Amino acid sequence: MRFILIFVITISFMGCASLKPHPTPWTSVEKKAAVFNVLGIMADAYTTEHMLNNPNHYECNPVLGEHPTDSQLAIYFPLTAIITLGLSHFYPKLRKPLLFGYGGLSFGAAIHNSQLD
Repeated sequence: MRFILIFVITISFMGCASLKPHPTPWTSVEKKAAVFNVLGIMADAYTTEHMLNNPNHYECNPVLGEHPTDSQLAIYFPLTAIITLGLSHFYPKLRKPLLFGYGGLSFGAAIHNSQLD
């Protein structure tokens, strides 16, 4: 539960603030893509944390290693959300492909994790 609280607090403080105005205003579809992306990352984080409670399971992500701690997960997943949203903010042509693509991969990983015994 502590992991989820840290994750939600981190996500809530990561507004898209910048010193310059937005390069291109976000469309409603792009905003939906951003929500889809963050929800996918949250689902992946949640299922990864629960999947790793079983000592016979391991993580395949080379950045995290086979048995990451809850603290590592609480840093990694919000950081990936910040990076994808940041790249999308400053590179408008990447918004929909990056956000829908990474969100889809995250949901796929979450589904995989949830199907493990």
